[in-house]
Amino acid sequence: MRFYVKSSLQYQVSGPSTLLCSLRCLKTPGQSIFEEYLTLQGEAFRTDLSVGLEENRFTKLETSEVGELTVEYEAIAKTTVGIKPKREIQTAGVQTLDAVVIPYLFPSRYAPSDRMRGLAWDLFGDIQGHLNQALAIEDWLHEHISYVPGASDEQSGALETFLTRSGVCRDFAHLGIAFCRALTIPARYVTVYAYQLEPQDFHAVFEVFVDGRWYLIDGTRIAPLNGFVRIAFGRDACDAAVATLFGNISGTGMSVHCQISYDADEKFTPLTRAGLEANAEAIYME
Repeated sequence: MRFYVKSSLQYQVSGPSTLLCSLRCLKTPGQSIFEEYLTLQGEAFRTDLSVGLEENRFTKLETSEVGELTVEYEAIAKTTVGIKPKREIQTAGVQTLDAVVIPYLFPSRYAPSDRMRGLAWDLFGDIQGHLNQALAIEDWLHEHISYVPGASDEQSGALETFLTRSGVCRDFAHLGIAFCRALTIPARYVTVYAYQLEPQDFHAVFEVFVDGRWYLIDGTRIAPLNGFVRIAFGRDACDAAVATLFGNISGTGMSVHCQISYDADEKFTPLTRAGLEANAEAIYME
């Protein structure tokens, strides 16, 4: 499916500053970029970077120009999802994992899986199979965590979310990732543009690596699973933040938009967890 995405970040600069932003769509075997433009309103020196384990497409902006700075991005991206019967997905041991997957087993700042091992095993340890455990974690998140804008901040992690039972998409993802890693399931954080998300915003989900593929998990269930355009991967939000500020700069606004592209050659049929479960299937992206 072809999607048109557009985003904008607005800032006020009062002195020398550096902005690291992650707005550009990832290029992966299952996601192609046909057109994209990143433009600035205001003066800044731009450097495009490949950052992190997955070489996320960051942009560094350096400025000393006092005033307003706006970063705008738009693109047409084609995504491809795969559907696989759950009965065909096998659980494999750590010894079979590729080196690039291993870091997604480790505890991280927002997903301290080493501190949540007991909780994870008490809640999900009796479930057979890594994918079934991950899907049970998604069910648990959906049933026990309330989606409450403003309930958390940039310092909130998985433990806080578990205790408060509230948060936003990044909190759902961090708690799910921590549970998965505690069960020896590699899990990575993903920022996305999300079609049919209301209100429109950047969204966070996570993926689990089982039987050679990354399967999509979203405890919020507020957007179709086949409507995501990936922006960045990471161990948690530290690796995939939309924007990180240094110096004399502060945010003043943002906007996000995702729709079916004008040149889409297929009809979009939303895929939900309920529909996939009814057919005993799981969804993945390359």
